Amino acid sequence: MRHLPAVSQTSLHELIRRYVPTRRFGRVSFDSYVPDDAYASQRAALEGLERFASDINGTKRRRLWFRRRSDTRGPRAIYLDGGYGVGKTHLLAATYHAVHGKRAYLSFAELAYTISRMGMHETLSAFRQLCLLCIDEFELDDVAQTRMAATFLRGLLTGNTRVVTTSNTLPGDLGQGRFAAEAFQRDIGEIASAFEVVTIDGQDYRHRLWTDLGTSEVQSQESLREAFEADATDEKVMLHWPDLATELEAVHPVHYAQIAAKLDALYVDSLECIDDQAVALRLVHFVDKLYDQEVRLTLSTRNALPLGEIFAESYRHGGYEKKYRRCLSRLHELVSETNAARSSKIRSGRAS
Repeated sequence: MRHLPAVSQTSLHELIRRYVPTRRFGRVSFDSYVPDDAYASQRAALEGLERFASDINGTKRRRLWFRRRSDTRGPRAIYLDGGYGVGKTHLLAATYHAVHGKRAYLSFAELAYTISRMGMHETLSAFRQLCLLCIDEFELDDVAQTRMAATFLRGLLTGNTRVVTTSNTLPGDLGQGRFAAEAFQRDIGEIASAFEVVTIDGQDYRHRLWTDLGTSEVQSQESLREAFEADATDEKVMLHWPDLATELEAVHPVHYAQIAAKLDALYVDSLECIDDQAVALRLVHFVDKLYDQEVRLTLSTRNALPLGEIFAESYRHGGYEKKYRRCLSRLHELVSETNAARSSKIRSGRAS
């Protein structure tokens, strides 16, 4: 194929039905999370979320989360804070899988889209039917999102729905470097006060920082095309970077998940340094969805540009720095997984 898969419009209830853990996290559990013994906060987060899930399920294993809480119930909302690659999303999905009953799992961007499309009242009515809402990558990029998030949480947490969310930023620091957050401290403070913060320390399990990424992750144009021709899957797409950027611009980012779910492999030719923030952030969001769906990814860049330099330097050190760091870390893992699978297939072919 020379174009990304088409997307379809859905009703609110269809959207909620689709809000489940993605391919990469579809089978994870608390048992499959391996905490790093060098960071006690990882095991503490694991055990705390196990108690949280048990509490929702109505078991008798009621325990205090923090000593200052006087009731016998755990918190209504948990905010998992930590750097990228420490297992926050794994724990989020594991919590979803451990809880029985109606629940939903979605990104903050998908939540914002659902509210903008369906309205706050209808969205709250639907989500208040859930026993658990899992929100990945809670981020405030502008003042409208800040007020929306405060209103949504205020309406949701007065009911019986419990919430777990992940973020790379402490709730009180949301919006820093992106907009005048001090003008919205009341809303940000309300959001922060809704959660019990659980900080997860540790190193990126992918073991690579974006500053270390070089040319080994990218292919030559010739090698990329040869790999595309040799790929036997039907659900594969090859696009020049300008064409991919154009197609991503034509689709609301909330539909990127639907696109990624229809792909097995994506080949991107002639990727270059991106100096348009809107284009860069669309790619960041798209890479998140490719990562979630374990899409095999092969890249070539113009003039052998290192993967760590595809975003303009000013973006990599600006208000969205953490987004770009996460994206480059995930790009490295996607490309590494693809190369490993390709090498394994070649070795198997030789052996036979």
